[in-house]
Parts: sequence; structure tokens; C-alpha cells
Amino acid sequence: MQNIEELQQYLASLTIESNLIGQTVVAAPGCLPTPCFPDVIENVLEVVTEREWEELTDRARNYLKWISVKAESIDALAPRPLQKSTRGFELLAIDRDGNSFGEIVERSQELSIPSVLVRFASLIATFLTVRLLSQQMERDHEIMPSLTFSQNVDTNYLNYPRTLKTLLELFPEYHELFYFEINEEVTEDYLTTIRTLAEDLGIRLALDDTNKMDVNVHHQLLDLADWIKIDFQATAYLEEQLLAGAGENIILHFEEYAHGARSPVIVFEGLQETSPLKEFFEQRWKMVNTVLYYQSRERSPIPPWNKYFGLIQDYHDDKFGLFFKGLINEQ
Repeated sequence: MQNIEELQQYLASLTIESNLIGQTVVAAPGCLPTPCFPDVIENVLEVVTEREWEELTDRARNYLKWISVKAESIDALAPRPLQKSTRGFELLAIDRDGNSFGEIVERSQELSIPSVLVRFASLIATFLTVRLLSQQMERDHEIMPSLTFSQNVDTNYLNYPRTLKTLLELFPEYHELFYFEINEEVTEDYLTTIRTLAEDLGIRLALDDTNKMDVNVHHQLLDLADWIKIDFQATAYLEEQLLAGAGENIILHFEEYAHGARSPVIVFEGLQETSPLKEFFEQRWKMVNTVLYYQSRERSPIPPWNKYFGLIQDYHDDKFGLFFKGLINEQ
């Protein structure tokens, strides 16, 4: 690819299922059978991050273009009688050996890969995986009208706003299918960039709720956030508080939070099926204007999504999350 126009035409051709499948590679036996898109990732990165890509070694390029994504299911929780359903997935980077983001960062440092290239490679893999999923579901006469995906956006993206904007424009489906989760470590310096990108590109935002986020940043982004994500550490703390008898305070806190944040969705990360906190919210949450979801890395999604996603731990006992298995029966 020589320029953005050629890249646009190339990616537009991948909206046709047969063309995208032709660019898809499933990891070799013994590895996690996650679909990868090495040629597409390479073609995109060499255009949108030309200088950074050219400076990589061949080993670094080969590692980077095999980045893929795993998923964590986001399901409906409350209020009752809310229909039990999978509402979306958070998509997270994974490499060909099934390693998660922290391990990918370590390997990238060994190979002198800039952090921003890891982020953009995983974002490209995210968009391609979702495009492939939507094509396969259409083939199976399944409907995914409200399924939503989210991926973390940190300063490594925001330091390259033009590149991020270009990449989003190359995958216009983000308008309907994606929420971008603002990382808890983003500082006030990036507020203008976040707001400009959100307004110019119609980006929908999810906001991390964690003690790591600066209070001023949190307050200044509340009006942009359609989703609030309660991170897994905060969820674990709430579970401890519930067992200590603070249930009424928990309900009151989140009722006030929902009203103040004006968010129609609050997502609790790391909430398991057997958690007393899950049962507590199912029974006690009454606010119809704010829906509660819960997210887990150890739970299969509700049908029909279990047809397309499988548990990673079925292949690797010590690795967690979901992988896209839609192509397995076709290989």
C-alpha cells in the first residue's frame, strides 16, 4: 500500500466475507486457535504509522502483525425483569501464544517496539475480528442489532490523535458498534484531545471508575460517558463491603452515582455468576433509567454468542478470557 486512498479501497474490499476470510489466518495447532490478520495489520500500519513501522526490525514486525484480541463477556444484570442477555464484549490484546497485554508489553520492549504500535495493532485486530463476526452472523441469519464492543484508550493513543482519527475513519463501523474506554491513568492534559475526538468523530465513551483516575478528569468526562465501568479491583472491594453489612450504603451510592453521572449503563468488571454482589444487585436494583451490566473473563457468553466465542482456559488452564472460534469448523 502506498497511500491512504489505496488503503481505503483495500479495507473496503474486506467488507466482503470471502475477501476477509482470505486474509485471515488461524493460529497453528498447539496455540490458541484465534484468527489473526497478519497481512492486513502490516498493510495498515506501514501506511498510518509509516515512520515508526520502518524503524522496526523484521522480528519486531513479525511479532506485531500477529497481535490478535481476546474477549470478556458483558451481560445484562439488573433491574429485573431484565431479559438475560449478552450485551457486548470488551476486547483485549493477545499474542499468538495466548499471552495477555502485560506479557505483550514486556515482549515488545525486548523487541524495541513502541507502545503505540502495540495499541494500534490491537485496535486493527479488534475492528477486523468484529467485521468477521458480523459477516459470519449475517451468513448464519443471526441478528446483532445491539451488541457493543469496547476497548481501552490510553495516552499511547491520545499522543497520536491524527493517526487515531485516520484509523477510525478507515473502519466506519465503530460508529455503531464501539465504546472506547478511557483509561484510568489519563491526565487533564488530554481532556481537550478526548473531547475533540469524541465530538468530531462521534466516538462513544465508557469511563473507568477507579481510585487511579484523577478526580478532576473524572468529573470533566462524565458528561461524555454513556457507560461507567467499575473496574475489577473496585468490584472486589464492593464484594467485601457487602459481606461486612454495607449493602444499603452500596445501593445508595450507586443510585446517587447513576443520577449524577446521567449514565444509562454501569458495568461491574470481574463479577462472577456465584458472587453475592451479583445476587444483591439483581434483587435490589430498582432504577429503570440506569441498567447494570456485569463483565467476566471466566464466563461463556449467552447464546447465540457461545457459538462464536469459546473459553481460552479450555486450551490453556492458566489463561483466561474468550477467543473468537467462528472459523474453527471451517478449517
